[in-house]
Amino acid sequence: MKLDFRLPRRVRLVYFGRIGLGILRNYITEQDVAIYENPRQRLNVWVALRMLLSGDRSEFSYYRSFLRWTKPSVVITMEDNNVTFYATKALLPSCKTIAAQNGVRNSHSHAADSDFKHDLQRLSREGYDADVIATLGGLGSVFYRDALPHSRVRLVEAGHLMNNALSLSSGPESVRRLVFISKFPNRGTQAVDPEWESKVIVFLGDVGLTAQQYYNIESIAARACAIIAREYSLPFVVLGKRPEWQVGEYTYFARHLEGLQWKYLPSTFQASSYESIRPNDVIVNVDSTLGYELFARGLRVAFVAARMQAAGHPEIVEHQFGYPLITQRSGPYWTADASESEIRRVLSTAISVGDEEWATLTSSARKMLFHFDKGNSLLCQELDRLGIANTGPRLWTRELIPKN
Repeated sequence: MKLDFRLPRRVRLVYFGRIGLGILRNYITEQDVAIYENPRQRLNVWVALRMLLSGDRSEFSYYRSFLRWTKPSVVITMEDNNVTFYATKALLPSCKTIAAQNGVRNSHSHAADSDFKHDLQRLSREGYDADVIATLGGLGSVFYRDALPHSRVRLVEAGHLMNNALSLSSGPESVRRLVFISKFPNRGTQAVDPEWESKVIVFLGDVGLTAQQYYNIESIAARACAIIAREYSLPFVVLGKRPEWQVGEYTYFARHLEGLQWKYLPSTFQASSYESIRPNDVIVNVDSTLGYELFARGLRVAFVAARMQAAGHPEIVEHQFGYPLITQRSGPYWTADASESEIRRVLSTAISVGDEEWATLTSSARKMLFHFDKGNSLLCQELDRLGIANTGPRLWTRELIPKN
């Protein structure tokens, strides 16, 4: 924890959290601003003192103290899954609030008796709410309609702000690759987790899963992809979620891809995953938000959405492709079955069909699930509506892209 001794002041706009701050500042030009940070990371002593005087030592009380100092007219965030943000409307009803969805939301939790959606449903009775949520598309909208059933929140299907603001690589079109999107967890500098097979890391309802169970699909799908890529004479790439210094990701795939040809592309900065993708790549996704984003652009994305089957719990359906808007377990380019024959079937479609056929085959699902809004014109319309000074639609200015 870092201590901040600066005296808070009244401001017009508050950024709630630092996640996504680079992309928001690419558009918002307001100067009279402050950043709310989790007190476990940075504690403002003046805000903390006011909190202590209230007799309540919770993050809710700390945030209430922060708002009493700053009295903003607008609070904006990309931490859409942080329930404290939604307390803004209960604490300062006149303040306008806007959240931009930053990832696929579901019932994941670190405890069996609590998860974000049900917590938000419960707290909405106490006034927790938002004025606007810019969702990723239909999947995000259906989640938030369920999470805030009695709210008057306006849901705007704006797509993922980062995806909308970035161009893909202009790498050599002649070299088509098969690219697998990794969702490997943050292991820090450790290559081996001694509790990988024993410690429960996530709950879905009352079902607890270890890391070995939850990430089992990564090894199964990646190995099948490497074999199929060899048969089609395609270079095979694992698109890493982690930077190179987090050696666990590379070590994991190296072990499971032993004897096969592959290349590892670690994450090097915040936009590197997008810049690593070429428009003619064939991409294999399990349930990563990035895979859905690329699918929304019209790229060839095959979904091996079999995380729960590979974890031993096929009865859990929410990780399936497009669920709950799409309920079929399999289709031309998706499957909830981790068998090599099913992976081969969906990859064959993604590799072999012509461009026109792919566009026709995927059109309805793309429109239903995720949105792509190049330059973020919909976000800028919402900022205009709230009276927030902004640049208008544009791509991400290179110098504003964070290095990590």
